[in-house]
This record gives sequence, structure tokens and C-alpha cells, in this order.
Amino acid sequence: MTVPGSDTRSDAEPRWLWLRVLATVLAIVGCAILAVAGWIYFSQHSMIYHPRPYTAAYARVMPKTCVEIDFVLPIGRQTAFYLPGRDPIPKRLWLAFCGNGSLALDWMGLLDRYPSNGDAFLLIDYPGYGRNAGYATIDSTRATTNGALKTLLSQLNISEDQLEVGVIGHSLGAAAALDFASRHPVRRLVLISPFTSLREEAAYVVGGWLSHLLIENYDNRKNLRTVFERNGDVHAAIFHGTDDETIPVRMGAKLKQEFPRVDYFPIEGADHGTVLSFAKDQIIAWMAR
Repeated sequence: MTVPGSDTRSDAEPRWLWLRVLATVLAIVGCAILAVAGWIYFSQHSMIYHPRPYTAAYARVMPKTCVEIDFVLPIGRQTAFYLPGRDPIPKRLWLAFCGNGSLALDWMGLLDRYPSNGDAFLLIDYPGYGRNAGYATIDSTRATTNGALKTLLSQLNISEDQLEVGVIGHSLGAAAALDFASRHPVRRLVLISPFTSLREEAAYVVGGWLSHLLIENYDNRKNLRTVFERNGDVHAAIFHGTDDETIPVRMGAKLKQEFPRVDYFPIEGADHGTVLSFAKDQIIAWMAR
């Protein structure tokens, strides 16, 4: 004898069981997504910046003519390095910004054969890098750079408008260099392996949706536009390795496409790290001309 309604209840139980399983799966997936997003949000600083101190080995690469530029900011003591030119007052002063895993004195690998043409170099370490106290951010990097330049100008007893200033940067350093150039009168820009923006680089690494979790965004496209609008005489060059898997060469090419005045040099066979050695002679020739 069939009990009325028994089939309906038996059909409902598998349906509710399936819905509970689906809800559990969705909850687990949602928690996993939130956990990944939270991890990226709170650990993004360590993903962008890789600070490290100087070791004893750096004493061997620092030229005898190198002058340490020491100054104090609210975040603590800072040190930059000044490589003077042949004259007491340089013909041109280059501010150099290293990549996120490098230090200021790593530029000696590029500058060891730089011609004695009157150019001088101020090598910048980010807060938390090298001998610098503090924590690297866009604002703290600006403060350190401005402090280093102000201290050097005071020691040279000149003002910023008495100098022709250029900037050079690799990777994240290209963004820091452009950020400085967007706020100071700069005549020359050398950008090595630049991204279009840090957010677009984050999208390349972790995906478009997660890139919106980025707290700080260096926007090279915006800063280049500002530089060109403010100074019609500025000269800029981009060097980018064709085999760069960290910051794809299409980003450097995109900046060239949007800003035709930029000299663009794709370096065949170079990746993100080897571009500095592969393009060394080309970079020096462009800077020293």
C-alpha cells in the first residue's frame, strides 16, 4: 500500500542533500578566494619590495671617489652615494634608481666604463634598503630622493635649477625615476624594462581582478605624459629585453607607441636581469651623447 506523499518526500531528500553539498562547496571556494585575496592584500609590500643590507663585498665595488650622502628623515637615517664627475660642479647630474631586488651600488656594473665627460651620479637606495632606515612606499621613496638631492646640492653649494638633471631606472626603479621626473625639471630619462603601470604589471602576475587590491600604483603612462607636457625639450629612451618574462616587452613597446618621442631599443635575447649587461654599451652611448 502506498502512503500518500511518500514519493514527494523521498525525492526532496536527495534534492536538499545536493543543495547542501553545493552550498558547502561554494562556501569553501569563497573562503579560498577570500584567503588568497587577503594574503595578496596584506603581503603585497613584500611582493613588490625586496630590501636587503649591504655586505662587506660592496666595499670592493665602491670607487674611492664615491661620496656618501648622509641625512636624516623622520623615518630615520638615510644614505645615498655620489659619484662626482671631472669638475667640481657636474655638467649633468643623473639620479639612478635600482630594481626592487637591487641596491644603489649595483649600478657600478653599468657605470664602471662610463666616459669622463663631466656627468655625475647620485645613486638612490629606497627606505629599508642598504643602510637606509624605514619602509619603502611611494611617499617614503620621494622623501628619501628629495632628501638626498637637497643634501647634495647643499654640499655643492648650488641650486637645482643650476644643474641639468637626468634620471635612470631599472624595473621598479624606472617607475621611481619617472615619479621624480614628474615633480622636478628633468632633461633626460632612461627607462630600462619599465611597466606601463604597477597595476597592469600586477594584473600580468596575479590576474586582473586581484590587481585591484593593489594599494599603491606607480603609473608610468601618466607620469610620462606629465613630463612631456611640462618640458618640451626632454629626451627619453626605453631599453627592454625581448625575452623579459618579469615585465613583458610589450609594456615597453606600448609606452613607445603612446609616446612616439621616446627612443625605443628592444634588446634581442635579453631578459629582465641580463638587459643591463646586454645593452650596457647602448645605454652608455645614449646617456653620454
